[in-house]
Amino acid sequence: MKTKTTNQTTPFNLSWKIAGKAGEGVMVISKMVAKICKRHGLQAFNYLEYPSLIKGGHQTGQVFANNYQASCQQKSLDILVTLNKNGFKEHQDEITPETLVIYNSDAGPLDKKKYAHLTKKIIEIPFLSLTKEKTGSVNAANIAILGASAYFLGFDTEISKKIIKDEFEGKNEKIIKDDLIAFKTGFVAAKKLGQPIKKTPQLKDKQILLTGNEAVGLAAIAAGVQFYSAYPMTPATALLHYLAAQQENYPLIVKHSEDEIGAINHALGASFAGVRAMTGSSGGGFALMAESVSLASMAEIPLVILEAQRKGPASGLPTWTEQADLSFVLTAGHGDTQRVVFTPGTVAEHFELTIKAFYLAEKYQIPVFILSDKFILESHQTMIKPKLEYNHPRQSIIKSAPADNSFRRYKITKNGISPRSIPGQDHGLQLTNSYEHDEFGFATEEIKQTTSQVEKRTRKMNDLIKEIVQPYLVGPKKAEVTFVCWGSTINVVSQLICNQSLEKKKTVNVIHLPTVWPFPKKEFTKLAHKAKKLVMIEGNQSGQAERLIKQETEITFADRIHRYDGRPFYVEDLQDWLK
Repeated sequence: MKTKTTNQTTPFNLSWKIAGKAGEGVMVISKMVAKICKRHGLQAFNYLEYPSLIKGGHQTGQVFANNYQASCQQKSLDILVTLNKNGFKEHQDEITPETLVIYNSDAGPLDKKKYAHLTKKIIEIPFLSLTKEKTGSVNAANIAILGASAYFLGFDTEISKKIIKDEFEGKNEKIIKDDLIAFKTGFVAAKKLGQPIKKTPQLKDKQILLTGNEAVGLAAIAAGVQFYSAYPMTPATALLHYLAAQQENYPLIVKHSEDEIGAINHALGASFAGVRAMTGSSGGGFALMAESVSLASMAEIPLVILEAQRKGPASGLPTWTEQADLSFVLTAGHGDTQRVVFTPGTVAEHFELTIKAFYLAEKYQIPVFILSDKFILESHQTMIKPKLEYNHPRQSIIKSAPADNSFRRYKITKNGISPRSIPGQDHGLQLTNSYEHDEFGFATEEIKQTTSQVEKRTRKMNDLIKEIVQPYLVGPKKAEVTFVCWGSTINVVSQLICNQSLEKKKTVNVIHLPTVWPFPKKEFTKLAHKAKKLVMIEGNQSGQAERLIKQETEITFADRIHRYDGRPFYVEDLQDWLK
């Protein structure tokens, strides 16, 4: 189907969701719908939910796209594709009288009267039967679903077919041929049952589509990472897979370590040897890394760490989201340790702050955390394509050492940053271990030397705080309610603000914290004091960021909104709260 390009100033949006069992291709099709939206020049957000099962269990993919701002999923749906009757039960609060429900009738006969109170717009298509009839197999049934969705959403058929070919590039020709047949089969079947509910515009495509994990991985490569080690743990596993696939293209070694203790120590060893290194895990895996965070601080070894939050404690809900590791990451490691904790929100911010993390880790010789969560790390979001070439000069590494072998690895300096040599460098001999030490690295228990080294390491923070990313305000300068958030929640709040601006409302603005440590006290206080009513919003039960803010600024909040059921916030949740 060909569609005409519409005026970009005319608001257009679509909200599409697919529900089925894990193993039925739900996530693949959801990603492809998001890609098709992007190719049409729309902004897109693709949110995925799945159980912690290899196969089976309820799984969804959800795409929200528009021509102004799509930064999170939307609860109310234009189309719900459900592969079984369970989709009606699980998503009844997302179905409106205007929602078109596409039901896979191969899952059994459907009593439409039973669901008439949700919507009367229900059509039935036997996707498996039709696909088998046309291709001899049911393997491409999910592509038939894509075809039906493309018809009702008014997608350009050539764009859709190109996405199919791109997605399965490298597969044998029969697979791609069957997929294209299945797409046409679903498209034709849908055409017989009704008219398109949308006419998706074609605008200039200026963006790329990435998950948070992919943005971190791409930025790490741009920043010059040469070693990544990790043990798989959702939702950080995708970063391990992404970087492993890039070893063919870049001077990069990726190690699947035996456990998380090994992962962080392998990365520390690589960093000590002179390469930019990184590790990553979720909360439970990072718990095993805590001792080595102290080692990194004492030995002053640069390291970037992705801490990918999921619902805890313990195993918790392994494939669901939460923002409850903040307090742990702020204090993990024994003794007085130095660190930076970035809390990026959008996919683009994950890219920008990961590059910043490598720079700060190397310059100040400390661990730098990228604290994120399942919601944004595993969701796809469009972002403006970044520049393709980067040059990051090495930081704090000496070019040459004194010929008289007087090099002092832990030299007391005014800014706390000591010169760093690389093992094997001429005259750059150093001794590094986990003990307190003198300027040469020899272990010491002497009072003056101990105090001097502790104070030297602490002085790094004086200059470092000037280089962190400061909090910023999104929305109108004046509003009735000012939300405060950190991490991925900014996607939902900024979508609310965008929606309100389209309605000419100025009810809400938000202060976003992309850095929580060292805490940006001055800039946050300046923004907070302009607010009429401060409301904290975060994805945990205990209010961890609110406690941190009160500790650092003594600022208190008029109210707070918490969510801790493993699900992210929806715009509609905040709208209901405002009402």
